[in-house]
Amino acid sequence: MQKKINRRSWLQLGMGATVGTLYTSIFGCTTPAAEEAASACEPTVNQTMGPFHPNKDQQDKDFDLTSFNGSDAQPQGEPIYVRGKVTDENCNPIPGAVVMLWQANTHGKYSHEYDHSSAEYDPNFQGWGQVTTNEKGEYGFKTIKPGAYPLSEGSADYRTPHIHFKFSRRGYHELITQLYFEGEELNETDVLLGGLNAEEKAQVVRPKTTGAEDIEDGASLVTFDVVLENAKDNSTENRLKELSGKYSVDIEPHEMKEELSQFYGGQREELTLTITTENGLLYAEMPIQPKCEVKPIGDNVYAYLAFEADIHFQQDDNGKVTGLQLKRYYEFPTLSAEKIN
Repeated sequence: MQKKINRRSWLQLGMGATVGTLYTSIFGCTTPAAEEAASACEPTVNQTMGPFHPNKDQQDKDFDLTSFNGSDAQPQGEPIYVRGKVTDENCNPIPGAVVMLWQANTHGKYSHEYDHSSAEYDPNFQGWGQVTTNEKGEYGFKTIKPGAYPLSEGSADYRTPHIHFKFSRRGYHELITQLYFEGEELNETDVLLGGLNAEEKAQVVRPKTTGAEDIEDGASLVTFDVVLENAKDNSTENRLKELSGKYSVDIEPHEMKEELSQFYGGQREELTLTITTENGLLYAEMPIQPKCEVKPIGDNVYAYLAFEADIHFQQDDNGKVTGLQLKRYYEFPTLSAEKIN
């Protein structure tokens, strides 16, 4: 049974080689088991982005998160390699897909200005990285196994070790998901993993293997293949333009307005949700979260997957878009927003 988490806790979620040689070793063929599991080519399950997606650029954001800003000092923790392949629903590889990874360090702390936990910060851990898939749709990272962390300071409810991913490529719906490790005790009680069915868990819970070719002793390999969904949106270009614009979000009526302001806007006095269109798809952006795709799921209703919420656009009798409602899942309050331009 999935554990029930209170609203304030949910707000904590948002909830030796040359570089060329090392990068080549990051890529590798997927294991037979992984290829068999992905043979159906069902789109990979989406999960929330969480509050600690990188919101500032940094000079070092490559595939090797264990080597930061040219330092020889190694981060604390167990080194792991994550390799995978990105395919479409027809099992064809997708070259040129942008893959972003971000995660907590071995102590369960993110390299992010809004992670105020007392967990130890590791200055030698890169925190996040970004790569592009090769001509075979393959990608790879070297990182460390992330630690578990409580949903809020002093909480008995913990998130199991996990790694966040975002996959994007023109012509496909954006995928935001999380990788979990097989055999972790906290997998049984994790509030997000517990919400998935057996098939979805099989997509994102992966085993670690040792002794893999081309990686150093003491490191493990995790294979994480994903499937992107072909972009489908029957909305006309004119309709998407009508939905686009800036929306002023009203949090004043809510008893948790301070927490909501922190979660969505970094304590900004004015909270604005920006809707844009690009390549025939709709995107949403909040002040402390990056631009993410929102997918149509009904008449004037779009799924805002980054926040595990639905956006319900509102219109007047003439069909003009006047505002929206942001309905986040679980016990979050519904927020109303007026279109201001």
